[in-house]
Amino acid sequence: MEITTRNGKSYLREISFENIVHQFGTPFYLYDLNNIYEKIQTIRDYFGDSIKLYYAIKANSNLEILKGMKEKVDGLDISSYGEMEQSLLAGYSPQQLSFAGPGKTCEELEGAINEGIGIISVESLREMDDIKEISSKLGRKVDIALRVNPSLLIKEFAIKMGGQATQFGIDEEKLDLAVAYLRENENHLNFKGIHVYSGTQCLNEEALVKNVDNVLEIAKRLENEFNLECAWINLGGGFGVSYHDNQKLNIEKIAEGVKKAIENYKRFTKCNPNFVFELGRYLVAEAGIYVTKVVSTKESRGKLYFILDGGMNHHLAASGNFGQVLKKNFMVKNLSNPNDEIVNCNLAGPLCTTLDILGRDIAVESPRVGDAIAFLNSGSYGFTSSPLFFLGHETPVELLATSDEIKIIRNRKKLTDIN
Repeated sequence: MEITTRNGKSYLREISFENIVHQFGTPFYLYDLNNIYEKIQTIRDYFGDSIKLYYAIKANSNLEILKGMKEKVDGLDISSYGEMEQSLLAGYSPQQLSFAGPGKTCEELEGAINEGIGIISVESLREMDDIKEISSKLGRKVDIALRVNPSLLIKEFAIKMGGQATQFGIDEEKLDLAVAYLRENENHLNFKGIHVYSGTQCLNEEALVKNVDNVLEIAKRLENEFNLECAWINLGGGFGVSYHDNQKLNIEKIAEGVKKAIENYKRFTKCNPNFVFELGRYLVAEAGIYVTKVVSTKESRGKLYFILDGGMNHHLAASGNFGQVLKKNFMVKNLSNPNDEIVNCNLAGPLCTTLDILGRDIAVESPRVGDAIAFLNSGSYGFTSSPLFFLGHETPVELLATSDEIKIIRNRKKLTDIN
């Protein structure tokens, strides 16, 4: 299996997975910090100073991962007050935070403004009105970006968050209303720029560049039609990761297209904007694995099943129940017997629901009771996006591999621990 960095700096190269399983038990998540660093460096190498890199912590908000990334990224994209608190606990300054999300409450907004948050991406006229009232109450002008729901639908985004009816952002055709509100409330709302997040899980380089081109066209429109200069342009992200094969994005190709678009925009605009990518999945997905153990085997009406001690309660995405249109298997490896013959089988979790299948008719090295089975590319949208206490099983332990050790970064929790 592949979890080490290309330059071989990962401690995982020097320790057997049998020892990890023996020491920490199963199920567990294991993240490789050096792999994350390598991903960040790839972005730095190809994009240089043309963009600011923000980490979207919704992908994996573990405190130790945030601490480990602190000197490597320019800031964080957050989507809740809880994520803000986690970010501050990890040592980030409030000014390094960009706050998005369609359901921000007045209490969350006031708390964020009191903390001195860097920028709030407003998603509706309602939210603008709430911020104005809070600004009046606190006597503090608030830096905002308009989150725009673009008119253009880019079909290559597997999960589309713009270009259609959506709860996210202000529809592009209604920008005149938002601008009029800004004009009326300039004493309270300090317009900094725009935020456009069209979608995620895009594995097409041309489509990602096309999205950036479109975001910059929206910025041009604001400057041409409304005389609003964008000092902050959040280009979104959406860089995809394949969970089902080894398909990789050509970052060099994306960077060439994006840098060209940015240079063209700079020749147009009167100001010198900060261009931001918010990347989550791309930075952490391939750095993690989820490992669970075979506890039972059975044959049912011609189908072979292996029952695991962890399932969709720990890793909802691997079960295909986290937004997938088509349920496709994650890449899987038998860590205990990596060179055994390949069999087609079903990998089922321990839950009393038919949804709890982590591998359907999947090809894997022949499992046996006691074998450790790894689900690859599990560093994002795993632990925190799963129904962890469904049916009362313990949560998995989370482990972090650094250059010289493997350590626990979140212990197991029982259902009774949250009573």
